[in-house]
Amino acid sequence: MRKAILFCALAVACFLVACGADNTSSGNDGTDVAPMPPSWDNQTDRDWLYRNQYKQHMRHLWIDCNRVVSAGRGDLEPTWVEIIGAAADVQRRASIMGGFWSDIVAAGEEIEYCLDDQDRMGTAAEFTKLGAACDGCHMATWSPAYLHVTNGTVDGWLNNRVTKHNVNEQDNNPPPTLPNREAMKKLFFHYSMAQMRLEQWQPEDMKTSIGKILEEARVRSERWGTVATEAGKIVELANARKREGMKEAYGVMTEACLTCHGLQAGAAREILIPMPWDGPTD
Repeated sequence: MRKAILFCALAVACFLVACGADNTSSGNDGTDVAPMPPSWDNQTDRDWLYRNQYKQHMRHLWIDCNRVVSAGRGDLEPTWVEIIGAAADVQRRASIMGGFWSDIVAAGEEIEYCLDDQDRMGTAAEFTKLGAACDGCHMATWSPAYLHVTNGTVDGWLNNRVTKHNVNEQDNNPPPTLPNREAMKKLFFHYSMAQMRLEQWQPEDMKTSIGKILEEARVRSERWGTVATEAGKIVELANARKREGMKEAYGVMTEACLTCHGLQAGAAREILIPMPWDGPTD
């Protein structure tokens, strides 16, 4: 009797497993329900190692802008909490990015003062600060793989082992040639020349190289500063539940974004343009 019961139980179990093999289930009316999609939170997925952190950062800014305008325009009462949250995120992200460029500007200007005073030690100290600001931006925006943290590195760390970073890794799928990429190459060239001229102590030539760096850094710092400032105004207005002035602040903020996109992305990449304040609301 026990053998018969055990056999029946095994038969039922095998039947249930076979029915579920296609990853479908039945609804209350007996119809099949579509299989569940794979989890996006898959810890074995290592795609994130190769994803550009700067692109993800820019996508968040685009989403934030659209949330502000979606929650604020039209005739209905704005969703103040959503506006505050999204605009504050824009302000925070823009402040971080602009901060790197502001640090470069501050160090570069101090370098110029030190060069005028023939202060070699002071120049070297400020040049270290300038390089640290560049590195900070790279760490925040490059993909982990571009920073030489690849699957082998991660596997070692997961097993509590210190592993060599693959510094000789080749980028087999480089990004398209963008104006921004070319601008960064020029900055690196001027940085390298400034470093060489510091080592050889050629103050006038080094000042020329630092001047080239400052030209670009000042523009970038100002643009990010505009985005952060206008986003801050939106936060203040939303906290006070005032609509007057919000459209204007949003317009100035997104104009700074679009100006930079036009100069740095060019036609090689699709630009995610934030929605205009005046547009359909349905």
